[in-house]
Amino acid sequence: GLGIFRKLILGSLRPAFIPLQQEGRPMARGAKSRSPRRAETDKSLKELQACVLNLSSQSEQATRCEEMLKNSTPWLNFAMFAATDEAVESIPESEIATCWNTKHNALYGQYQDIRGPDGKTIVHSKASFQDPGVVQDFLPGERGCAYTHMRLWQQVVNSEAPALVLHDDAQIVFQRPGGSSSNGTSFAARLELGLREAEQREADVLYLNWSGFYDGCYRWHKPKRGKKSPVVRKAEYVWTSGAYVIWPKGAQKLLAAAKPMNQPVDNFMAWECREERLNSWVLLDEADTKDAWCGGIISQVQVESCEKKPDGVSEGAAVLRAAAKAGS
Repeated sequence: GLGIFRKLILGSLRPAFIPLQQEGRPMARGAKSRSPRRAETDKSLKELQACVLNLSSQSEQATRCEEMLKNSTPWLNFAMFAATDEAVESIPESEIATCWNTKHNALYGQYQDIRGPDGKTIVHSKASFQDPGVVQDFLPGERGCAYTHMRLWQQVVNSEAPALVLHDDAQIVFQRPGGSSSNGTSFAARLELGLREAEQREADVLYLNWSGFYDGCYRWHKPKRGKKSPVVRKAEYVWTSGAYVIWPKGAQKLLAAAKPMNQPVDNFMAWECREERLNSWVLLDEADTKDAWCGGIISQVQVESCEKKPDGVSEGAAVLRAAAKAGS
């Protein structure tokens, strides 16, 4: 299901970016850590400000995430950012479309023939998803998630620093492939390295959590030759809006392209990167292997997040969407 994509959002922010009071609760500062700590926290990490996306109806998840951040990353300043709930809020169609065409995503997703109720009639062939593409409605949760990201980008673009955004189902302490564990100390060390290398490469976006395979999902472009960094890799097309750092110039580029946003937000960001309009990179965890389909320094708790599927949305639609991103 959708859980394998570890839905999150992360980045880095200096005090120049202050979330509007109406967007959430006052900023919470970390309490004394009960997890291993680094001898010193890098200055760039101390200046980070995180925004945790949370639906107002899901207070238990907000509480869990707050406690996790206080315990694992006591150096991190964070504030709650109210996610858009389409059930009670209106989303302008001029900013987020109500439907999207699969032709871009089908260049990377593993679509299959879709058959009718009789099990024989092909309603949509595998090839048709790519050419001419199949028009699908946004799931209501997808429109709300997309609008939440857009609102955040509108704040980041007016700041002087990158933004750290995090879904309330974020998990910093998790079991890595191979049996080792990630914790607040390893998270801070890897994030510090990733930010440094991303800034050297003038990144617009740095994914801290990703799906699409280890080396950036290169299927159409040719990766650059030469020695590759063990910390970050250039992306062509990777999924999840889960955990990423976004710089102001990246937010500006995405807002300029989103007139309206005409794909689910993770597909939209991936396509802008694929078209080389957005300079995106993935951050590798030390334990990520070369054949890994998904990875990064963030995992997720198996709970509903700001992309909650509302009542009345068919499981078939959700399964189809997940299958397109499951890879081969």
